[in-house]
Amino acid sequence: MLLDLLFQLWRRLRGSWQWRLLWLVNGKFMVSVAGVVLDDASRVLLQRHRHWVPDVWGLPGGIVHGGETLEAAFAREVWEETGLRVDDVQLVQIFSGYKLRLEAFFKARLAGEAAIRLQASEVLEACFFPVDELPANVLPQQREVIRAAVKKV
Repeated sequence: MLLDLLFQLWRRLRGSWQWRLLWLVNGKFMVSVAGVVLDDASRVLLQRHRHWVPDVWGLPGGIVHGGETLEAAFAREVWEETGLRVDDVQLVQIFSGYKLRLEAFFKARLAGEAAIRLQASEVLEACFFPVDELPANVLPQQREVIRAAVKKV
C-alpha cells in the first residue's frame, strides 16, 4: 500500500525532480581515473606526485569533473600533469568497494612527440620507464594495472 503510493508520487515527479531526489537519498562518490601511458617504445609514463608518500612512483591521473567522460578525464589529467597528449584510451580495470570513491584505470598511447612539461604544483618528476625496469617503489595496485595493460597491448 505505502509502496504503491510512493511509486505514484515518483511517476508524478518526472525528470529533473526525480534526479534531485535520487541525488539526496543516495551516497556520493568521487570518481578517479589513472592509467598507463605508453610511448612508441612501449615504455610506461610514471610520476612522483607532490601529494603522495615521498619517493613513490605512480601513474598519472586525478578526479573526474561533472559532465566529463572517464576517458576525457584521463586524457585531461595527463595533459594537465605532464603536458602530453594521449589517444587510443581504453579501459583496463575498475576498482570499487571503497567507502567514498571509485577508481577507473586506462591505457593509452602517447599522441605525437612532445617534451614532458610538469605541473609543478602537483608533480615532482615524470619520465618513461621500460616495463621490465620499473622502479621498485611503484604503488603496488598500480604495478598490477601496468601488468594488465601491457598484456592487452
